[in-house]
Amino acid sequence: MNQAAVKAYFENPRVIAYYAAAVKGSGLWLSEEKIFRRIFHPRQELLELGSGVGRISIALYEMGFTNIKATDLCPKMVRECRRVLGLLNYDIPTQVVDATSIPFADNSFDGVIFGFNGLMQIPGAAARLQAVREVFRVLRPGHFFIFTTHDRDHYKFKDYWKKEALRWRKGEQQSELLEFGDMYNDTELGKLFIHVPNVKEIISLLKDGGFLVESNILRSKLANEPLKVREFADECRFWIALKPS
Repeated sequence: MNQAAVKAYFENPRVIAYYAAAVKGSGLWLSEEKIFRRIFHPRQELLELGSGVGRISIALYEMGFTNIKATDLCPKMVRECRRVLGLLNYDIPTQVVDATSIPFADNSFDGVIFGFNGLMQIPGAAARLQAVREVFRVLRPGHFFIFTTHDRDHYKFKDYWKKEALRWRKGEQQSELLEFGDMYNDTELGKLFIHVPNVKEIISLLKDGGFLVESNILRSKLANEPLKVREFADECRFWIALKPS
């Protein structure tokens, strides 16, 4: 599994169309809005990584957060985001950015968002740690990094991971997988990679990246999301991490 395979999925025209439809389809989740309103102030400088076609950035802009930069690894996603922004006449800067090598100066932003499990779609633990360290570098001290993950210990996934652990013990796991917790499965839109961690793994990842964990909570505990949101995205865990002053 490598970055090229991940990019290939997200540059599929059907996937891009799916994310474009989500801008007004599912829109900003109730859980996201609750967290963003609590953590961020509209005048702050925010960076979104893995912004796709701009679902989060556009919604924040409409809430008065007009100092936000939308970035994504995939040039075709960024191109579609710019097209949508042009139709809306919204002034949101966009840029192609690899989260493992963020091209901005130290202490540039008052907040960083990596929505919809995007951090977990970076293959390899070392690369994910590099991304977290890059976020730490560009974030100003005393400010927050917000992202989501799935949760390997959630009851809904328990049977799957029990069987997967047995496959790994026997050495029968998919050849593309790098580590336990990886998934690379067929979907209606193509073959999708994601790493599914447990809570202990993410706490360790954030600690190694220099962050303090302010809180973590399942989406379902924050809000009863409408059907469109639940169809767009399965249950996930929100993480709020602080760069110490």
